[in-house]
Amino acid sequence: MPVAVLRDSGIVESGSKAQIFAAVKIDGKTIYSAFTATSQASHGQGFSLTTHFPWREIPIRPMRIQLTASHETGAPIHALASQLAGTFHHVTGEVEFTPEVGRDYVVKGALGESSSVWIEDSESGERVSAVITES
Repeated sequence: MPVAVLRDSGIVESGSKAQIFAAVKIDGKTIYSAFTATSQASHGQGFSLTTHFPWREIPIRPMRIQLTASHETGAPIHALASQLAGTFHHVTGEVEFTPEVGRDYVVKGALGESSSVWIEDSESGERVSAVITES
């Protein structure tokens, strides 16, 4: 069966905080994402955050992908402090996407006062999905 690859990505801000851009559902079904992988890798490490950005093969057909861009922290209290300080941002939404055979795609985004998330072609850097934005 022909497939493409879809990767999660992110930016490590510090040893205890990162920005994560991930596909979290395909056609309404929850999938393994950087949020789950990072949470598992960081379990029991106190405030330390160990990021993991998984990839998955996806079939070549039209699909709806739920994308999420969010800050992730090593401990819930750190997330709360960031929220109170206005430095914890989040956006989520669904895009329609039809991958091409053999292509490599990555979830990208930007977090700030206006946050957004999208899918782009890994080779060209071209956006290949709608951009989900929240301000």
